[in-house]
Amino acid sequence: MTMLNKNIGREFKMSRARYFSVSALLMLGVFVLIGLNVTGPNMRQTAQTAYQAEHLADAKVTSTVSLDAKDQTTIRQLSGIKKAEFGYTTDVLVKNTTQALRIQSNPQTLSQLTLTKGHQAKTAKQIVLSDSLRGRYQLGDKITLAAGKTGATTGLKHRSFTVVGFATSTEYLKKDKIGSTSLGNGTLTGFAYTTKAAFTANQPNVARLAFSTTKGAAYSTAYEHHATTLVNKLQKTLNRRNQARVTSLRSDLTDQITTAEQAIKTNTASLQSATATLTAAQTQLSSQMAQAQATQNTVAMAQLSAKQAALTQQQAALTTKQKQLTQAKAKVAIAKTTKRQLSQITLTVATRNDYNDGYNNYGEDAARIDALGKSFPAFFFLIAILVSFTTMRRMVEEKRIEMGTLRALGYTKGEVMREFLVYSVTTAITGTVLGSILGLLVLPRIIFRAYTANFNFASLQLALHPGYIALGLALALFSTVLASWLAAHASLKTITADLMLPKPPASGSRILLERITPLWQRMSFSHKVTARNLFRYKGRMLMTIIGVAGATALMITGFGIRDSLNTIIDRQFGQISQYDLVAVYNPDAQAAKVSAAKKTVTASNQVKRETAAYFENVYATTSGSDSRENISLMVPQNASAMDRYIKLRDTQTGKKLTLTNQGAIISQKLAKLQGVKAGDSFTIKASDGTAHKIKVAAITTMYAGHYVYMNQHYYQQVYHTKTSSNAYLVTLKHSTSKAVNHFAARFNHQAAAVQTVQSQETKRTITNILSNLNNLILVLVLSASLLSLVVLYTLTNINVSERVRELSTLKVLGFYPREVLMYIYRETNILTGVGILAGIGVGYAFHAYIMALLPPATAMVAPGLTWLNIGISVGLTIVFSLLVMLMMNHKIQSVDMLEALKSVD
Repeated sequence: MTMLNKNIGREFKMSRARYFSVSALLMLGVFVLIGLNVTGPNMRQTAQTAYQAEHLADAKVTSTVSLDAKDQTTIRQLSGIKKAEFGYTTDVLVKNTTQALRIQSNPQTLSQLTLTKGHQAKTAKQIVLSDSLRGRYQLGDKITLAAGKTGATTGLKHRSFTVVGFATSTEYLKKDKIGSTSLGNGTLTGFAYTTKAAFTANQPNVARLAFSTTKGAAYSTAYEHHATTLVNKLQKTLNRRNQARVTSLRSDLTDQITTAEQAIKTNTASLQSATATLTAAQTQLSSQMAQAQATQNTVAMAQLSAKQAALTQQQAALTTKQKQLTQAKAKVAIAKTTKRQLSQITLTVATRNDYNDGYNNYGEDAARIDALGKSFPAFFFLIAILVSFTTMRRMVEEKRIEMGTLRALGYTKGEVMREFLVYSVTTAITGTVLGSILGLLVLPRIIFRAYTANFNFASLQLALHPGYIALGLALALFSTVLASWLAAHASLKTITADLMLPKPPASGSRILLERITPLWQRMSFSHKVTARNLFRYKGRMLMTIIGVAGATALMITGFGIRDSLNTIIDRQFGQISQYDLVAVYNPDAQAAKVSAAKKTVTASNQVKRETAAYFENVYATTSGSDSRENISLMVPQNASAMDRYIKLRDTQTGKKLTLTNQGAIISQKLAKLQGVKAGDSFTIKASDGTAHKIKVAAITTMYAGHYVYMNQHYYQQVYHTKTSSNAYLVTLKHSTSKAVNHFAARFNHQAAAVQTVQSQETKRTITNILSNLNNLILVLVLSASLLSLVVLYTLTNINVSERVRELSTLKVLGFYPREVLMYIYRETNILTGVGILAGIGVGYAFHAYIMALLPPATAMVAPGLTWLNIGISVGLTIVFSLLVMLMMNHKIQSVDMLEALKSVD
């Protein structure tokens, strides 16, 4: 037994290169398998811990008007709700800036804030700012706030506040895009908390809800399905309540307007009569005064002066009544405007995915990693298993004579096989342990740092995930132990006397090239040998081609992810979207305010061109899915002018599309998610869940965002009402971010302005995703590169080991060192070249598959690859091949020529 143990130890010592190469292959496979598959769950668990710590609300109710007692009672009595907490919120600007802040009342039990410095606001003059503003303000600083619109108020009792703390909140997970607003440039700069006493409103305007049962953790299918189903039911209840309060408000306003108009009519008549009487009296008094002055009657002049003073007082009183009448008319006009706007009053409830952009984006990022975890590791392990399988089988074949000798000495088959099993189990465990450590600790942190650079999570919660470790170990054992056991088991069936002899070489046969006589006769001896060896050792040839192709394909895919996401930006904003922003206003506001908002666009010297349109945010849902697609609905006033702002092109033919009366044109990704084609129909919904069915007339190429385009006639068919413009598509003379933000801020300052939708916003979102992927892509490319290097080294090492006698014979026959080297590497170069060509094809297909899973739900990418990407991937593979040549050169040149003199018998 001691001799066997020594023999096993000697095998480890003599084959260190093989041991390290196989272990490295398995390590890379386990590293990618575990790293990519545990990162998503770790990210979700990290978020779930934060959500539980702050008791993040499961849903949020928002209203365009304050929530009265009946509204609050309705919300509290909603089925499936354990707790409802009401609060106040308002958007303001930092004075003398365009920076918008969302001010909220201190939460009590739901969506609590986490203080990073200082303490909570305790008085109506104290404020806690978002942690992202800590560099701009210090504790004790004063911050002055201002209303963001002409003639508006801040909704706060004070304008100046003392900064007493900084905080983060899971309601605002992102650092770069906190949320949208109708102030400033349309994007919130930060958020803040103060006391309820700081707000001027007597009633709250927001409610946070906690479900009675959550059915799973955040982002789980069970939780998201429960949240979506429950919120859809709750919205119907809120719609009924909203309809009731709108009806009540309309009735109240109608009564107020009727009463006021009657009073105005009566007062106007009285005022006109009094004015006429006063005018006649003034005319008579002026005549009498002229006569008295002519006759110098001092007594009459004194009496008339007294009458004039009384008349002047009456005139002043009449003027006051006239002003009061004008004010009453203005109030009636405001009441009529308010009545027109009643249709815009909403009471909506939203899940975390819809009221919290950061929650949704973070979940999508984790899902994106999951998608990679289900594809990349399979490729890595497939290559690792194939190469490891070949290596371990080759090891057993090399030990053939030793196995026969041990059997002749009386050792059992199990004892003889123990060396191979120990060796293969050790390599599998070594690769698994190293890969598991790196996969559990290193890769998740790299990905987390990349993806959470824009989120408020400090560190990643790591977990052991024994299931993935066990899977990695099982795959590693399969690729080594099974291979060595099968090979050893087959060899040990051979008679011991035959086993002590070298394995007879395979019978020679003519290859296909030999049958092509003109070509074969023109080939040199070296090239003929190379051709024969390639076709004789078909297993090794396939392993090399598969290994190189796989590694090349992985590198192409890694680089291609970035290429494809870049195509979104280039194609969408360079070829399709020709406008800079959509400026949306409220057409039911007072006429003067609407006119002022319009003039901000039409009379601006910053605007290159603009066109009027109707714009609305709608959404669609997919059966079997709990997510919703947010859609921008556009109805141009002048359909023929659309092409100057948005290039609508057929996805199949590339031909220009025009809006017709037969249906709507929808964007490509929306059609894919809805599973519709031209001629089909699907349903879109308003914010309150009201559904409308539309027919798809055509599908337009669109790489970012979901859009539905209709003409005015078809809109009227669908909604049974005429559309009136409420927005402008605007192209500026200078499309820089600074210019767009400046214009958006000017427009949003108008009282009738509702929002600005910048086309650059989608571009920024995709750019952020791209930057987040950079580190991940780097890790994947490095892993693929190492895999390529190890595969080439392992297979070349096997090739050299198998050909020692041939190489020795060549050296004895007088071949030059370079000729001996090329004897091996001519085959390697050919197989590497074939592998590269195969890898380009496989890489293209695998990249297309990945890009169908990886992009955000709002983006559509073309699976094409750039020549630069292919060139870099091919170049790296060639460099690795050259490195392997350099490493193996010493081994080839140090072959002992006496090996050629040994007898094969």
